[in-house]
Amino acid sequence: MKTTLFPTRGALLAAWLALCGANAQALGADYSYETFKTPDTVNWVQLCGTWGKDHQGTYRVVHAEQFAQSFLYVQWMGRDANGSLQAEHTVAIAELDNDHAEIALSDLTCRASPRGVVVTAKASSGHDDKLRRVTIEVGPAAGQYRYRAQRTR
Repeated sequence: MKTTLFPTRGALLAAWLALCGANAQALGADYSYETFKTPDTVNWVQLCGTWGKDHQGTYRVVHAEQFAQSFLYVQWMGRDANGSLQAEHTVAIAELDNDHAEIALSDLTCRASPRGVVVTAKASSGHDDKLRRVTIEVGPAAGQYRYRAQRTR
């Protein structure tokens, strides 16, 4: 009977796949706002514009960076009984908030518009070297937005 101290290629491959599979994530996974509630990933927060028939709330834009890309969320903020701001609705910008987008935003601005707010930024993509200008028109309904990217060079 032959005994060996070295595992076979099949055993090595099975062990390697087991180790790699334990930490595997689905490609194209979306990341919810809950992922970025910690201050170490959030690097820009802006209150701008109001929403509601009587302007009872304000919009808040939250930018976070993780995995060398940007994630952007817009919140419809309202005041609770104590007067504190609370998020009544949060929307993730789907075009940015997944691990396949590979878009990094810079020079973010937010301004009020008659229908909500307009967020603009420079956008660089990990897929190509073209610089783009991103415009996101948000509101007036909760969760409503329009995303546009224009090539700048």
